Amino acid sequence: MRINYIQNNIYISNQGENFEKSEELRTVIKFLNPFPALNIFEDDTLLLTIRIETLKKNPDLTNQYLHCSIRVLPNSGVMIDGIISKSPTEFSDWKDKDYEAIRIQPFFLSNKKEFNKALAGKGLFDRGLHFSGTVTPSGVRSICICDSCHLSFTIQHFHAGIAEVQYFYSSDSSETLVVPYQSFENLSNQLSSPENEIELRELESKLPKPSNNQGEFKYYNPLRCPFCQHPYIDFEKHKEIRPNEYYGNTYINQEVITWDT
Repeated sequence: MRINYIQNNIYISNQGENFEKSEELRTVIKFLNPFPALNIFEDDTLLLTIRIETLKKNPDLTNQYLHCSIRVLPNSGVMIDGIISKSPTEFSDWKDKDYEAIRIQPFFLSNKKEFNKALAGKGLFDRGLHFSGTVTPSGVRSICICDSCHLSFTIQHFHAGIAEVQYFYSSDSSETLVVPYQSFENLSNQLSSPENEIELRELESKLPKPSNNQGEFKYYNPLRCPFCQHPYIDFEKHKEIRPNEYYGNTYINQEVITWDT
């Protein structure tokens, strides 16, 4: 087998007959402490430590289970996701109110590590955390991996297109402001770019300040790593991806701020 695990350690072989071989392991991992972490190894090398941050409604994951899929693709990409359950044999459906799932940012093994670097600053669709044509259930939270400090952090999303709102991150990403489409005549919708940069700046000047009075809400503000503040979704550098990033995000357990003129 190319994929094995012992408790919270996941081992992926990437040599010999396993090199660039696709494989999937469906298994159940038991969490042994309140704030578990998954250690992911390529052969004997620790690649990543993924912290499973908890929801306020389920703050202690001790003796709960992750019903998960671990996939290694032919291009050496690794995808891991799963559903958290209090049962070792059953888990809820995405339509259930207690549905709680995680999706770890896909990554590439060392023989294709240049692909990881190519994704730096890109959006959640490019990184494989959302997929066009499929609505990601709100109960699925994404675990991101910072391109700079390589620590994991968790975000929760909302579909801004379905909600008919535009979102703005604060300068430090600690707050997410949502503004209904009808609030401003020239407010761009999801999937469309602002028509005029001057009008965009005028619109932004009318928005409230973040509650910590640090910086301001802007359309092209990045979503930042909460630990090192490095741009994770770097809209300032990659303005072209902003219209198609129609999921707004908050750090785990944070609520959006709704504002209307």
